[in-house]
Amino acid sequence: MKNRGPHRSIIGIDVGATKIAAGLVDLASGDVRSLMRIATRRQGAPCEIVNDIATIAAAVLKTTLDDVLDPLAVGIAVPELVDISGHIRSTWNFPLPDLVAMVTERTRLPVRVESDVRAAAFAEARFGARRACDNFAYFSLGSGTSYTLCLNGRPYTGAHGFAIHFASSDLAIPTADRRGLSIATPEDFASGLGMERLWMERGGPALGDGVQALETLAASGDPRARGVIEDAASIAGRLIAQSVNMLDPEKIVLGGGLGCSEGLYRHRLEEHIRANIWERSCADLPIVMAGLGEHSGIIGAALAARAAI
Repeated sequence: MKNRGPHRSIIGIDVGATKIAAGLVDLASGDVRSLMRIATRRQGAPCEIVNDIATIAAAVLKTTLDDVLDPLAVGIAVPELVDISGHIRSTWNFPLPDLVAMVTERTRLPVRVESDVRAAAFAEARFGARRACDNFAYFSLGSGTSYTLCLNGRPYTGAHGFAIHFASSDLAIPTADRRGLSIATPEDFASGLGMERLWMERGGPALGDGVQALETLAASGDPRARGVIEDAASIAGRLIAQSVNMLDPEKIVLGGGLGCSEGLYRHRLEEHIRANIWERSCADLPIVMAGLGEHSGIIGAALAARAAI
């Protein structure tokens, strides 16, 4: 007989733009077992992506048949807006039609969906870099940008579940001659995809390794690559500093590929954050990398599902 006492677990699934990762999460320790990964078929039909998610959930469940960890539910983190009831409310990356119904049918378990950035922040609060900190701001900087405020160790959802934006809306400032306004979306320049587009628009050749190639070029002295990185870090750093001015967190946790990088981008990002915090006594607040790596979305999805059942 399986032990449903101290060894409670939930299947966590992290749906990303490039891969879908899943595993069995021990709710007591945060350990991930039966880890599986498949590529996200972004160019395929939405129903194919949903089928892939259901298939990987069923595959992880199958590994538990002879295991003491008896799954209670399935949690799924997605790169979309998710409301407080667990309904997906956007299609920024790809539609996921009938996701909950499909995974429920394949696993016969309760299913809960959560925004990926909120899931990652939840995991960091419980098991990761900030498990000893009650109030922190988590910023996910990668292909896109998003954030979550954690209060008393839990992600703040907002009134409707949409409190994850900080760089996706148009901003307007006067032009240099003060005769009009210059309007732009920060994420279009500060995210990984935005940096790649900016590089191409400034005449750079195709990048074989995305933003990492920019870091390599900048380190070798390429002024154009350095300029793209400097500008992106300046935009993101100033916005994060403004969030600090508004929210006054104890700490900042940086996640995502850019947030956890260690090159020029990360160096300049931190400089711009600290330089633009209004209250100078707070300018030295801790800025740390997320501690769970690719497991954060899987663990956070499981935690969100446990909180909902």
